[in-house]
Amino acid sequence: MRKRNLRKSNISLLRTEGVHKTYVACLVVLYYLIPQTRPLNHASYKFSIITYTLILSQKKKNINNQSYNSCQIPFKMEYGNSTENGIGKSNGIGNGHGIGNGYVNGHGICNGHGNGHGIGNGHGNDNGYVNGNGKVNGEKMKKMKPMDSEMLREQGHIMVDFIADYYKNLEDSPQDFPVLSQVQPGYLRDILPDSAPDHPEPLKELLHDVSKKIIPGLTHWQSPSYFAYYASSTSVAGFLGEMLNAGLSVVGFTWLTSPAATELEVIVLDWLAKLLQLPDHFLSTGRGGGVIQGTGCEAVLVVVLAARDRIMKKAGKNSLSQLVVYASDQTHSSFRKACLIGGIHEENIRLLKTDSSTNYGMPPKSLEEAISSDLAKGFIPFFICATVGTTSSAAVDPLVPLGKIAKSYGIWMHVDAAYAGNACICPEFRKHIDGVENADSFNINAHKWLFANQTCSPLWVKDRYSLIDALKTNPEYLEYKVSKRDEVVNYKDWQISLSRRFRSLKLWMVLRLYGAENLRNFIRDHVNLAKHFEDYVAQDAHFEVVTTRYFSLVCFRLAPVDGDEDKCNERNRELLATVNSTGKIFISHTALSGKFILRFAVGAPLTEEKHVTEAWRIIQKHATKFIHNKKI
Repeated sequence: MRKRNLRKSNISLLRTEGVHKTYVACLVVLYYLIPQTRPLNHASYKFSIITYTLILSQKKKNINNQSYNSCQIPFKMEYGNSTENGIGKSNGIGNGHGIGNGYVNGHGICNGHGNGHGIGNGHGNDNGYVNGNGKVNGEKMKKMKPMDSEMLREQGHIMVDFIADYYKNLEDSPQDFPVLSQVQPGYLRDILPDSAPDHPEPLKELLHDVSKKIIPGLTHWQSPSYFAYYASSTSVAGFLGEMLNAGLSVVGFTWLTSPAATELEVIVLDWLAKLLQLPDHFLSTGRGGGVIQGTGCEAVLVVVLAARDRIMKKAGKNSLSQLVVYASDQTHSSFRKACLIGGIHEENIRLLKTDSSTNYGMPPKSLEEAISSDLAKGFIPFFICATVGTTSSAAVDPLVPLGKIAKSYGIWMHVDAAYAGNACICPEFRKHIDGVENADSFNINAHKWLFANQTCSPLWVKDRYSLIDALKTNPEYLEYKVSKRDEVVNYKDWQISLSRRFRSLKLWMVLRLYGAENLRNFIRDHVNLAKHFEDYVAQDAHFEVVTTRYFSLVCFRLAPVDGDEDKCNERNRELLATVNSTGKIFISHTALSGKFILRFAVGAPLTEEKHVTEAWRIIQKHATKFIHNKKI
C-alpha cells in the first residue's frame, strides 16, 4: 500500500516544474526494488513511464515552447493487465511497457515530441505518435504477441468471470435481461464506429461495450424463461470443452493432422451409439461409424449426397432428373435445401401430407403409394427422410413400417432425430427410434438437449464408404504414409469442408463429467416440467392442447370461440406478440392443419418449476383481455 501511494504522489510531483535529477535516480532505484513476478508487471510499467517522462521532459522542456506538462501520463492499468498495449488516450507516452523490454504503442500522443527520440531511440513520427518499433535502452522492442500465456491467464480469468456473472444475473436479475431482445433493426450501427480501431483498446472497454451494446441485442437462449423453438443447451462441461478446443486449436481434417482428435471422435461416438442402443452396424468396428457434423443441416446434406451418388452408380450419370426423394410436410426445411444443393429437381421432392390422425407423423401408406406411382412413371426413388421429433410439434414418424418400405425398394432411409434423439438415451424413450436398424443413417444434435454447446451434431452411417466415396478428395499436399492405413479415419472425407474443429472434446467432457445417468435424469426433469405446463393448459377451459406430447414440447392455443378458426388464429397471434413483448418469457409458434399454434418447449439448463409456473401465469394474464373482451 505504501508503494502504491508513493507512486501516485510521484505522478503528482511529475506535473510540477523543476524536478531535480536526483529524483529521477530515486525512481530508478525504486523501480529495481519492485518484485518482478512477471516479465512486465503493473508496478514496473508505471515506473518506466514516470522515469521516461522525467528524462524526456528535461531534455525537451523548451521545444516548441511547451513544457513537459503537455505530456500526460496514462497511469491507470485497465483490468490490471500488465501486457496491454496502446490503451491510453491521453496526450502522453502511450502505454510503453517499461525500460528495455516494453512496447511504445500508438495511442499515446505526445505533443511536441513527434520525433520520438527518448530513451533508447524510440522512434516517433511528425504527428506526435510514439510507435512501437524503436529501442528502449538499446534493446529491440517486442512486437505484438497474439497468444501470450500470461495475458491469456489474466484475461481468461476476466472473461470467465464475465460469463459466470452473465449466467448468475440471468437467474438473479431477470428484469435486466429481456428474454426476447427488444431492440429495433439497425440499432447497433448507430452506436458503433464505422471503422475498426487503428490501435489496441482495453479489454475492460470492450467488455463494457458487450454489456451496454451487445447484450441488449441478444435473445437470451440460456435464460430459464426461454421456451421458444428448441433449446440450444449449454453446460459447464460443454463450456470447458469449448474452451479447451479453442485453446488447443487443432485442425483435425486427417488422422495425421491430429491423431487424438480423430481417434477420440471415433471412440466417443461409439460410446454415444451404445447409450442410444443403435445397431452394431453404426459402430466403428464394422463398415459404419460416426462423425460429428456442425449441425443437423450439414448431416442431412452429406447423406443426401452419399445416397445420390450411390444410386447414380447404378442408374447412370444422366439419371439425376429422374431421382425422387420423400419426406413428410413436417420435415425440417433443411431437407429441401440439401436436395436442391444436391441437384435434385424441386418438383421431385415429395413432401407427404400429415394430419392429426397420425399426430403429424408420416403415413406409411402414403409413402408406399407415392413410391409405386413414381416407379410407374419412370422415376427413381432413392431417399426417404424420416423424423423423430419434428420441429413444429415433435411428431414421430413410424420408423418400423417406413424402414420396411425403404428396405423392400432399396431406398436409403435417413432418420433425423436432431431434437428428440437425445432423449432416447433414456430407456423409456428409446421406443421412439425402434426400427432404426433398417436406417442407413441417423443423426442427433447434442447441442440441443445433451448439453454439448453449439455446435455438435453426431451422425452415424451404416456404410461409411458410401459417404467417403461421395465426399473424398485426395490432393497431393494432403497425402501421407502411415502404418495400418486401412484402420485410419480421415474425417475430411466425411463432411463438406476440409477444416474441422475438435468437437469430440466437449462431448467427451460432458459424458465423463456428468455421466449417463445424470444426463438421463436432467432430460427426464425437462419432460416432467413440460408435463407440468401441459397440465396447466388442460385445466383452463379457455385453452386447449393441440397434439400429443411425447417429449418436452407442448403445442397449445387459445381455443376457438363458436368454431371460428380464422378469429382463433388472430387471437393467438396477438397473444403471442403480447406475451413476447413483455420480455419476461419467449415462446414461438407453428402452423398445423391451418391452425396457428403456440409452442412451449422446455430445454434451457437453468429452467426450474418456478419458471414454468411463472410463464403460465404471464400467458394467462395476457390472455384475459382476449377472453373477457372477446377481442378478435
